[in-house]
Amino acid sequence: MDLRLLKLKIMKKINKIILLVTVVVFVTIIFTQCATQQNATSTESTSFAKGVPEYVLQKSGAQLWAESCIRCHNTASPATFSDTEWDVAIKHMEIRAQLTKVEAEKVLEFLKSAN
Repeated sequence: MDLRLLKLKIMKKINKIILLVTVVVFVTIIFTQCATQQNATSTESTSFAKGVPEYVLQKSGAQLWAESCIRCHNTASPATFSDTEWDVAIKHMEIRAQLTKVEAEKVLEFLKSAN
């Protein structure tokens, strides 16, 4: 019987150690992720020019058009609509697709260049 009690005590200690290690690892991961996100946020805020992400500034209207429009439907040829019709369509899609003002302007410029 003493051997069983000894084994039980050892198992309880092992379980406590495993639990403690798990908690320490979990807390470490959480704090590391929070610190990483704070660093990324501070880095991003310095790379924005007037609130516009750097990746938007680097992309052409054609790239933004292809990436944004293809998400939901087949894209029409830029020559399909007149400049006025594109104005209306882009204003609608700026709201619907949550495009930034800069993205919408770049896409509209690209689409109008076909006319």
